[in-house]
Amino acid sequence: MEKNSGVEFIFAHVHLKCRDIDAVKTFYEKMFHAKFLFEEKVRNARVAMMELGGTFLHISETESGEVLEASKEPRKSVWLRYGLAHFGFRVKDLDQAIQELKSKGAEFLGGIRHIREGVRVIYMRAPEDDLIEISERSESFQALFRR
Repeated sequence: MEKNSGVEFIFAHVHLKCRDIDAVKTFYEKMFHAKFLFEEKVRNARVAMMELGGTFLHISETESGEVLEASKEPRKSVWLRYGLAHFGFRVKDLDQAIQELKSKGAEFLGGIRHIREGVRVIYMRAPEDDLIEISERSESFQALFRR
């Protein structure tokens, strides 16, 4: 929180819009052990809330008459379009995470990238052509944020 501010902003959720809510829920449960909390109808569309890594995934399907703009082809690059490029999860051991996710059927876009000293990442495909970054940060890199 800024010293002169009386407002603390706390990250609350990521909202994913999709065509197949069951496939999206199953993906996050299977890959990341997301916990299903509840599902409800909002304006005649199914909406699900899941907990993952201390925050929430708000997942909603298209509403009647709503048309989602989609890429004509699956992404070939992480930086293909405007809007959300990806969201990420941090792990202690990237190689172990990749091995576990591959055993569950994960598909990765390219290989491991060393994006800066002490940081390795890989991107995996999610339903609806979303991308998820899995990153490993060295202790020395993380120490930069504790100053």
